[in-house]
Amino acid sequence: MNERVRELDGVRGISIIVVVAFHLLKRADYFTSNETLHFITRLSSIGWVGVDIFFVLSGFLITSILLRTKHEKNYFKNFYVRRSLRIFPLYFVFIAVILLLLPKLDPDFTPEIPRALPFLLLYQQNWLILISKIPLTTYLAVTWSLAIEEQFYLIWPAVVYFTKKETLIKLSIGVILFSILARLLGILFWDDMSQVSTFFYYNTFTRFEQLVFGGLLAVAFTEPLWIQRLKNISIPSFWVAFAAFLALCFTAYPHMVPLDENIWLVFGGYTLAAVFSAAMVTILMTHPETSMFRRLFQNKLLIFFGKYSYSIYLLHVPVILILLDMLWRTQLRGWAMYLAYIVLTYTITVVGALITWNLLEKHMLNLKKYFEYQ
Repeated sequence: MNERVRELDGVRGISIIVVVAFHLLKRADYFTSNETLHFITRLSSIGWVGVDIFFVLSGFLITSILLRTKHEKNYFKNFYVRRSLRIFPLYFVFIAVILLLLPKLDPDFTPEIPRALPFLLLYQQNWLILISKIPLTTYLAVTWSLAIEEQFYLIWPAVVYFTKKETLIKLSIGVILFSILARLLGILFWDDMSQVSTFFYYNTFTRFEQLVFGGLLAVAFTEPLWIQRLKNISIPSFWVAFAAFLALCFTAYPHMVPLDENIWLVFGGYTLAAVFSAAMVTILMTHPETSMFRRLFQNKLLIFFGKYSYSIYLLHVPVILILLDMLWRTQLRGWAMYLAYIVLTYTITVVGALITWNLLEKHMLNLKKYFEYQ
């Protein structure tokens, strides 16, 4: 568990690619009336699951670190400082720049900045989205998932530290069952299905399901017997859960996002995504490097996107929106503009990620050497 598995960067890579596609292609659709391209756009809406894959992978990696370092002297300090160096610098610079530009980018939201700022600074903007009559500006909307991860990082180290392994397993299973039951009760007793889907999409307590699912997998990986058991069932588990997930999505085509009024996807989509994501991580951790799965995620392009996935995630929506405004004014339309918009968005976002990496992120990450685990 101490060695870096490069295929997990490949998982991050494919996740960020589909997340960007999810936000990008529905806007690229404006440029064309081509039905084939519209169909591709509708398929890309499945890209919402990229965030869930991130959640499972984060839960797995973070819990693995916490379990491995549980008995070290500086357990809490090292964890929180290292997480802060990874997450905070780029996040707060990004928030500051967007807020300074909002009077130009989104003047309608500008009066709401004082109300939104505490939520953004404290990583609580997922709750702002849920309780606010005026939604968070689109330029910052993707940060809801970062808020949920930070809320998880805040409490999970203490949970791991103060509980025995058996208790941690029971607690994790309890969180997963609570999330499933809450969605079921919401569907049965909440009259407005659109409110149900929004509530469970952004809600911290039910979205912890995927993070805890990854944590549960990390606990299992501390036992050689369970590693072998999981290895034996990982491939069939992946294909069954992935097929069931796709079936749920396509039964409600073109409404393949749990933010839509898709009852079955709201109920089962999150759990199925967690299962096939955990199975995928298991395959990559336990199967030979020459296996089909591992070769797929050894792709250099996927690993490249995975390395810069954090900055790409933060930057891609502003790039999408600004570029859309610029290209729309050209009055050019058609399939060529559809494709040009997509290529330009990915290219500019990646260039921006490379710039932030070299100017900021890598220098902050170098400071981790002063807080190494033993």
